[in-house]
Amino acid sequence: MPLRYKSGIAATRMINEYYKKFKPKEFDETQVMYLHAHGPGLLHTKKPVYKLEDVKGMKIRSTGLSAKIVQALGGAPVGMPMNETWDALSKGVAEGVLCPNEALKSYKLVDVTAYTTETYGCAYSSGFFVLMNKARWKSLPKDAQGVIEKINQEWIEKQGKMWDEIEVEGKDFAIKQGMKFISLSLNEDARWAAAVSPILNDYVTQSKAKGLPGEQALKFCLDYLKANDK
Repeated sequence: MPLRYKSGIAATRMINEYYKKFKPKEFDETQVMYLHAHGPGLLHTKKPVYKLEDVKGMKIRSTGLSAKIVQALGGAPVGMPMNETWDALSKGVAEGVLCPNEALKSYKLVDVTAYTTETYGCAYSSGFFVLMNKARWKSLPKDAQGVIEKINQEWIEKQGKMWDEIEVEGKDFAIKQGMKFISLSLNEDARWAAAVSPILNDYVTQSKAKGLPGEQALKFCLDYLKANDK
């Protein structure tokens, strides 16, 4: 969801707190070690984007939820795996991509983009999981389980901080390659947030229709980030 993430550590801490509070039943048949989430997904483009209107009609690589973000901003989603993005940008199939800064280095996207607009008003993050077979977990002695659980808590912090470290590496690398980073004013940032707000409203509506606590879940996430992601 475009919850205005600012850091990987906050996203990682939040997703683990979310899991502890809501316990999604989809994980019931596994033993969750820990969850983690990358840094803010921002807009990287071939031409500069200074305001929301600049996105209109722009072909932006995005998939799933991020494609809905692109549509809400007025762009045209172009779906493809991340490892095909470089070619798409180099050939003009796409004019931009929504992804974290770390991809500028790790996927060499700095070679085929020239501008990053720091679109925190609609920044998203993707969640990842580390799981264990539940039957295997139950077969372990309690003391072994305790040791693993302690390590899991340590890795929540390590993994979250790692995402932020490679975010910095990606941005620094891109700047050295001549990439320009564009910061939005508070008013402009708020416009981007308003543009994607229907996505959050739709999530709540669809969750309610399924008998799920979407409103409570969204409020929990927004409140957590407001208090912990500054």
